[in-house]
Amino acid sequence: MMLMLLELMRPSFFDKGLVDVCNSLADKGIRVIVAGLDMDYKGRPFGPIPALFSIAEYITKVHAICMRCGNLAHYSYRKTDIDKLVVLGEKDNYEPLCRACFLKAMKYK
Repeated sequence: MMLMLLELMRPSFFDKGLVDVCNSLADKGIRVIVAGLDMDYKGRPFGPIPALFSIAEYITKVHAICMRCGNLAHYSYRKTDIDKLVVLGEKDNYEPLCRACFLKAMKYK
């Protein structure tokens, strides 16, 4: 038996065709592992991730720690005023926040 593995990082930058590719590979016995953000900076479903969730056999969600209160962070809050959907950056542009801190930050933005 031959073992093949495909690991995808940053799948949110792919289009919805990624879902078909992952399905096709899984149908051929290839283990597909996908890791990426499931929401954009406004807290909306992002890219093909919601569709990948629906066909995944196993899902493990991991979270950062909220930088304001220490709870689990579910959101990537964008600290800049740039409106583009995708802005590359780390600590200078984004901050992991829990729901309460995210909603508070969005209210005052």
